[in-house]
Amino acid sequence: HYPATHLQEIMCDADLDYLGREDFFTISNNLQREFLEYGIIKNSEEWQLVQLNFLTSHRYFTGTSIKERNVLKQKNLDAIRKTMQG
Repeated sequence: HYPATHLQEIMCDADLDYLGREDFFTISNNLQREFLEYGIIKNSEEWQLVQLNFLTSHRYFTGTSIKERNVLKQKNLDAIRKTMQG
């Protein structure tokens, strides 16, 4: 996402709002099943790596999303890292 306007920033943040919510892993698991179904990933380990890379590179743009979602997004990222460590 490379928004050029404030409206585009709002849309980008809305699209990925779930990254910083309590239902992140529910949505993530559904997305993982879809990726497996379409052959985008081969297994759960590959999915964890995709998630790790995506959450590490993602950033929210609006002040509201930064304030309301960044802390839980970081906790979700930490949980993924912990899962990958064993």
